[in-house]
Amino acid sequence: MFRDENDRAARRSAEAKAKTEARRILEDRAALESDVSTPSSRVDRSPSDALVCRSRDQLIPTPRITATMSIPLDDQGLRFFVDRFVTRLATGSDGSPHVGFVQPSPHVVAVTLDQASRDAVVSVGLAALSNVRNDRALRIMSREKHAMVIKAVREVVENPTQANPDRTLHLIVMLSLYEMVSCTPNQIDSWIVHMDGAAALLTQSSFLLSLTNLDHREHLQFYFVAIVKFFSKRVVTPDLLSWSPDLIPSAPPEILPGVDLVDILIRLAKFYAYLHHKQPDAKEVVDSALFFEDELHKWETQLPTDWSFTVKESNTCKHTFRGQYHVYRDMWVSRVFNHYRWARLLVNETIVSQISKMAQPTPNYVIQRQQALDMISCMAIDICAGVASQEAISAQGVAEDPSHIPLLNGTFMLLFPLGVAGGAAGTPDEVHDWVVGTLERIGCTTGIRRALEMIPQLKKSVGKWRLAQKRWKSIHEYK
Repeated sequence: MFRDENDRAARRSAEAKAKTEARRILEDRAALESDVSTPSSRVDRSPSDALVCRSRDQLIPTPRITATMSIPLDDQGLRFFVDRFVTRLATGSDGSPHVGFVQPSPHVVAVTLDQASRDAVVSVGLAALSNVRNDRALRIMSREKHAMVIKAVREVVENPTQANPDRTLHLIVMLSLYEMVSCTPNQIDSWIVHMDGAAALLTQSSFLLSLTNLDHREHLQFYFVAIVKFFSKRVVTPDLLSWSPDLIPSAPPEILPGVDLVDILIRLAKFYAYLHHKQPDAKEVVDSALFFEDELHKWETQLPTDWSFTVKESNTCKHTFRGQYHVYRDMWVSRVFNHYRWARLLVNETIVSQISKMAQPTPNYVIQRQQALDMISCMAIDICAGVASQEAISAQGVAEDPSHIPLLNGTFMLLFPLGVAGGAAGTPDEVHDWVVGTLERIGCTTGIRRALEMIPQLKKSVGKWRLAQKRWKSIHEYK
C-alpha cells in the first residue's frame, strides 16, 4: 500500500513539474520574441560576458567565461558545469600527483555518454550560466533540458522495474541541483522535493540495492544529504527511520568515524522531530541537548590521528577567514568535519534558546548558556575556515586516489553549513558578515541563486537573536 502511495505521489509530482516547466518555456519564448521584435525594450548589457555584482559597496567580478557564440549552447552549459561544480584532479602528465596541472574528474566522461544524464548536467550548467550572464536564451534552453529530464524521470516512475537505478538517482540529484540554481525567494527548499522522490524510489528493492552497492563514502554521503534535508524541512523520511550502522557493511577503519557521526546525527534529527511535535519543557530539552553535546565532543576526541588537520595562515590565498584555512588529508574528511560542526553548533544553539526561555534559570544554567555561546562561536569560525579550505581545494585540484574523489566539488553542500554559521543565535558579527559576503560571491560567480536567497533569512535570524540577547541582558545581567 505504501509503495503504491509513494508511486502515485512521485508520479503526481513529476507531472505537475512537467506542466510547470512547459508553461515557463512558453512564457520565456514569448518574452524572448518580444525582445527580438522590440530592440529598444532590451536591457543594455556590457560587451564583457563577465557579470559584476555589487556587494555592500564592493564589486565582485565574475571570472570571464571563454565561450563564444559559435559554441553550441549545450557545450557552454556543460563547460560551465565542469568549470564551477566538478572536482578537479591535480595530476602530472604521467599520472602522478602534481598540483599545477588540473583536469576534471574521470567520472565526467561516463556521465556525458548517456543522453538523459548529459541533458541533466547541461540543464544545471545552462541555468547557472544564465544567472551569471542574465541571458534569457540560455535560461530557456536550460528549462527545455530540465523538462526533458523530468520526462525521463516520469517514465521511470511509471515503469520502475525497467529503470537503471544508478542513472535514475543521478537524474534526480541533478533535478535537485537545478532547483538550487533556479530557486525563487518562496521556494528556497524546493530541491528537497526531488530528494523525497529518491527516498520513495529507494523503498523498492532494485533501487535500494543500487544504494548499498555504492562506495562507502558515497553511501554515507546519501545519509548526510538526508540529514541536511531534515534540518531544512523538519520532516523525517523513511531513509532516516530505517537507518542502522549495519547498513554500511564491512566499513574500513578510515570510514568508521563517518558511520558513527551519521548515527549520532540521525538520532539528533529524531530528537528535533520529537521537539517539534511534543514541545517538552525547557529543562528536559537542555538536558537532552547536553547529552548530544557530550556525544559530539567525544566523537571528535576519539578520531584517529590521520583525521587530524592543520590550520594555515596566508595573506595571498583568496577568500580565507581571518587569513586562515584548514588543510585536511582528503576531501572526505573535510566534508565530514563540516557536518560535525554545524550539528554541534545547532545543539548549542538549542541549549541557548531553551535556557533563555526559563523564567528563573539557575546559576549553573546561566554558566551553561555562556559556554554554549562560546562553542557556537568556535564552531562557526571553524565552519568558515573549513569553507575557505574547500574553495582552495576547488581551485588547486585534489591529489589523491581518483576512486575516492566525488564527482561534485561540494559547492552546493557548503550552503547549509554556511547558513547555520551565518544565522545562528550567538554567531559573532564578524562571522555573519563573512558568510553573507561568501554567499553573495557564490551566487554571483557560480549562478546558484539559492545562495543569494538565503541572505535575507540569515539577516532576519540574526536580528531576532540580537533582540533576544538584549532582553536577556536586561533581565539577568545587572550592573
